[in-house]
Amino acid sequence: MLIVAVVFEFVPGGFDRIKETVTTAIENSRKEPGAQIYDWAIDVTAPHRATIFEVWDSQADLDKHFTYPYMDSLVAALSESNIRGDITSYSAEIYDVSGKRDMGFVLPTE
Repeated sequence: MLIVAVVFEFVPGGFDRIKETVTTAIENSRKEPGAQIYDWAIDVTAPHRATIFEVWDSQADLDKHFTYPYMDSLVAALSESNIRGDITSYSAEIYDVSGKRDMGFVLPTE
């Protein structure tokens, strides 16, 4: 199992210029074989920070993920954003994990 964590810092309005392309990638990526989680989030304390959190069954599934046309569009939009100066910094890491387990955390109902 793989966890992918990517963090982008955008200039004000920078994310908005690619939001439609991001939305298309999210909607399609979530349907891919091997995709357990594919989420983008805007940080509530830093509104110009976007975080991608992904969980994949295998490296093969992640590799296949980058072969779809909507991912070509997303990578192109991110590249253009970087060249345009809309992205001020980013990091991308992959974590290999052996498995997952329930935290045992339960919210009260009353």
